Amino acid sequence: MKRRRRPQVPAPPLGRVASHFTREGTPKNAYRTQAEAASAAQLAWTLHGVDLNTYRCDYCYQWHIGKQFRDD
Repeated sequence: MKRRRRPQVPAPPLGRVASHFTREGTPKNAYRTQAEAASAAQLAWTLHGVDLNTYRCDYCYQWHIGKQFRDD
């Protein structure tokens, strides 16, 4: 019996482009305006209690939502 290989998940890019991709290596949801992204962040707070911020992506120049990281 042959064993099946697990599909390999590509490693997310590093640096400025990393903000465009999830930890799994897939692109994040993109929003055309900051208002659309803020609305999605508010929905995440209402449904799941997750505090997300909006930011402009340096890779695709659209808006994404994500957790804020501190530069300590």
